[in-house]
Amino acid sequence: MKDLQGKVAVITGGGSGIGQGMAHALAARGMKIVLGDINDSRLRLVEAELAEGGTEVLPVVVDTTSAVSVQALVEAALDRFGRVDVLCNNAGVVGGGDPWDGPLDMWEWVLNVNLWGVIHGVRAVLPIMRDQGSGHIVNTASMAGFLAMPGYVAYTATKHAVVGLSEGLYAEQQALGGQIGVSVLCPGFVKTQLMSEPTWAPGSAGPAPTENPVVNGVEQMLSEGTQVGLDPRAVGELVADAIQADQFWILTDTTMNEVVLARYQGAMAQRNPGS
Repeated sequence: MKDLQGKVAVITGGGSGIGQGMAHALAARGMKIVLGDINDSRLRLVEAELAEGGTEVLPVVVDTTSAVSVQALVEAALDRFGRVDVLCNNAGVVGGGDPWDGPLDMWEWVLNVNLWGVIHGVRAVLPIMRDQGSGHIVNTASMAGFLAMPGYVAYTATKHAVVGLSEGLYAEQQALGGQIGVSVLCPGFVKTQLMSEPTWAPGSAGPAPTENPVVNGVEQMLSEGTQVGLDPRAVGELVADAIQADQFWILTDTTMNEVVLARYQGAMAQRNPGS
C-alpha cells in the first residue's frame, strides 16, 4: 500500500467532514474514489469537487445501518472498478439528549450508525481483500474511544467499541500474515458539521430537550470544538499517510495525549475516574 496510484478507496460518510477530507487526500495520491453517503445532494457536491481535479469518482447513496445497503455499495465499487483496496468506515453520528431518561431510539440510532456501520463495512470487504491478497481498512473512532463524555455515553460507548473492534481485527490480520492492514482514526476536535446535524434521532432538529446540566455542558463544548477544530483535509492527509505506512493508530490532537495517558495510569492505580 505504499503506492496508492490507481487503487480504489471506498469511503462512507464521504459527503462532508472527515469523509470529504479523506476523499480529497486519497484522490490527490492517485486513488479512484467510491463515495458513500446517505445524503445524495452532498454526495454530488463532493463528486463535482473531485471530478474537477480529474479523479475517477463513483457516488453511491448508502445507509450504513443496513448490511444490504453497505454490501450494495461495495458491489457497486467492484462493478465499476473491479477491486476495493481501501475501505474507510467513516460514517458517524454524535447522539445527544439525556441517555437515561430520553428516547431509547437515540441509543439504537447511534449504535446502528457508529458500530454496526463499521461491522457491516468490514464484513463486506474482508472476503474481497482476502481474494486480492491485499487491502487496508480504516475505522473512524474518536478520542471518545479513550475518554468518557458524560451525557454522550452512547457516542462514547460506540467509539470505545470501534477502537476494540479495530485492535482485534488488526491482531487477527497480523496473525494471518498481515496482507490486510488496519488503522483506527481517533480524532480530537475537527471542524465539521457534526453538531449541526440531527443529534438524537433521524429527522430531529437537534438534541432532545434536557434539564441535565452535564449533558448541556458537554454539548456546548462539542459545538465550540467543532467550530475551531482541525481542518478535515488535514485529517485526510494523516489517514493517507497511515495507510501508506501501515500505521494502526491515527491520533490527530497530540495535546490530548497526556489526558489519555492519565486515564490509563489511573486505571492501573485503581483510582476512581476524575480523581
